[in-house]
Amino acid sequence: MPGEKAVLRPRRSREEWLQAALEVLSRRGGARIRVRDLCTELGVTTGSFYAHFDGRDDFIRSVARYWQRCFTTDIIEMIRDAPGDPESRLLALAEGIIEQDLGRYDVPVRAWAAQEPAVAAIVGRVDRDRLRALRDLLTESGLRGAELEMTARTFITYYGLELSILVRQSKRERLAEARRRIDMFLRPVASQSTKTGAPRGR
Repeated sequence: MPGEKAVLRPRRSREEWLQAALEVLSRRGGARIRVRDLCTELGVTTGSFYAHFDGRDDFIRSVARYWQRCFTTDIIEMIRDAPGDPESRLLALAEGIIEQDLGRYDVPVRAWAAQEPAVAAIVGRVDRDRLRALRDLLTESGLRGAELEMTARTFITYYGLELSILVRQSKRERLAEARRRIDMFLRPVASQSTKTGAPRGR
């Protein structure tokens, strides 16, 4: 009603601030991550922001570290602790990325990193951690050398950029293809085994 004051929501948690920043980043880009705009979006005052962060630089690093933890560190630990052989764990990783849209912030965060050196440093650590985890998993599958490196980088690049491809597929289609894609990634191992055991041609 006219004359009524806007009702502010209770102070938001630190995680709500970080998640809201990622959502703004994905929709509008890093230049639009402003404290006042986020306060309006969350329905809080700047006091809520300063209850959790020391300032803009602290906030930027916190958002990037939150993305690192939720979309890389936690996932790596989950896959390492998962039961099953390397192929089933690799498939579980691919399906998890698709089902939970785990790559949805990769492109926006990488674009943001071009503007913010602190974000770029964290993105670099994420890339190294992802590559190390994929190398370990693929080594268990039998890949070695150049094939190992190429497959690890192909997996990471595909699932990090898939959602930015203009010709989109439904989640159902992507899940249906996940098994075939993992077979494709691991085909060199199968090919080598077949080649080793196959009889020579006539």
